[in-house]
Amino acid sequence: MPAKPSGSLQPTTSSFEAETDRPQQGAGAAQEQSPKARPMDEPRRSHSVLVVEDDPDIAMALQDLLEFEGFHVDWVQTCRQAFSFVDQNVYNAVLLDLGLPDGDGCSILEQLQGSHPSLPVIVLTASNRDLGPLRAYARLSKPWDRGELCGILHRAVGTTS
Repeated sequence: MPAKPSGSLQPTTSSFEAETDRPQQGAGAAQEQSPKARPMDEPRRSHSVLVVEDDPDIAMALQDLLEFEGFHVDWVQTCRQAFSFVDQNVYNAVLLDLGLPDGDGCSILEQLQGSHPSLPVIVLTASNRDLGPLRAYARLSKPWDRGELCGILHRAVGTTS
């Protein structure tokens, strides 16, 4: 469906389909359609990762890398979408940016520590900000080293690369 020309870009919700390797584009934030994700009762084909990242270029780079490593990837761009996806799906790990358009990624980390304490959260951020009492499985600065990220993620989910 062609996009309407406008003076400003509308945020979108995207998810990556492993079968097509193409992003699935959703509606703008006002309509907030949920991208395709693996429901809790669908059999797991591989380990799944939720990527919480508002920059589409970074998210696509992560999607390419993680699918090559054998992971199923869901991508969301906001705190609100991340909360919804974690409630509706089962993930083996979360890759989390701290600077999101609708809030602080630390709020996601804090909620996950309470609701899913064994879920590994790997923070990928350009920020040097202290997480305070919050603890992530790992923290990598952007730009990250691909090998280091893959190694950390595989250790977090108990697999080998």
